[in-house]
Parts: sequence; C-alpha cells; structure tokens
Amino acid sequence: MSVRSKRPPIPMEARTTDGPFGPVHIRHDPWPAIVVQVQGAGMPTVRVAVPDREHAAMTVNGQRAPLSSPGRWRLRRKSRTRHATVGNRGYALTPTGLRTSLLLRDGVPIADVLGTLAAYSPLRDLPGNDARLVWHGGIDPTDVAVGQAMVIGFGAGAPGALLGTIHALLDMCFTSVR
Repeated sequence: MSVRSKRPPIPMEARTTDGPFGPVHIRHDPWPAIVVQVQGAGMPTVRVAVPDREHAAMTVNGQRAPLSSPGRWRLRRKSRTRHATVGNRGYALTPTGLRTSLLLRDGVPIADVLGTLAAYSPLRDLPGNDARLVWHGGIDPTDVAVGQAMVIGFGAGAPGALLGTIHALLDMCFTSVR
C-alpha cells in the first residue's frame, strides 16, 4: 500500500465565455490559492496565481509578467489598483465603485468591468468569476487574455467595510425598484 504525502491533483474547473475574438476558455482552481488560466484562439495563455490579497504572480505563455503590489488604499474603498506589465504594455485594473472597475492599457480604458454582489460573499472562491467585461475598440487578443485573467483573479470593484455594506443594501433596494 502506498502512502501519498502530497495532496492529489484536483482538476481545474473549466468554463467558456464569449470574447470579442471568439470563445475564451477559463480554467480555475480556488484552493489553496486562486489559480486562473485563460486561453483562446489566437490568444496567449495567461495564468494568474493569487495566494492572498497582497501577493500575486502572472505568466503569459510561460513567461513571468511582473505584477506590482497593490498601491495605496483609496480613501473611500477598501481596494487597490493592480498593475501588470506584459512586454512593453502596462495594464491596470482600477476599482471605480462597489461593483465596477476599469481596465486600462497604458492609461487608456480598454474595458468596463461590472461585477455582482455575490462576489463579496464570504463563501465565494473567485472574486471575479461572474464579472462582465464590456470591451472598447482598439483591443487585441493579448488585451483580452490579460484583462480576463486579472478580473477573475482580483475581482471587479471593491467596497469598504462599512460603506460596502451600506452601498450593497442601497444597491439591492434600487435594483429591485427598476
């Protein structure tokens, strides 16, 4: 009888979403750290590993892409902008509200990101798994792969502790009225 000293590999969960250049295949493993892999036709394979909220690593086609540590705290939101450098391009995922973020390439907006309130559930394994991206013009497959991986790994929007609760309640009230 053999005794296993390591955790047996858990197959990554997979799903497919529509992207501006065709289907985007997303695989993820939420335990023990968030690991997201994004690939599609004509897209580089992007892998993001997020062991905790402070540290993360990204590879694009097997090459390490630097991710900056989160910047300073924004006063109204318990969030930080995430930056990634892929080749000569700089990407940033900036929270703009409770459930919204803006994806930038070299300071130019390339996508609006809309998350859900369910992303803030304590039982939620991936913060941006069900976030929607609305792409702007002038993008390429690399933008889509890097942006999708960053959004799934880091989430869309970020509430402050007290303000997040208040905004969530107000958002539910106003959403149900419409």
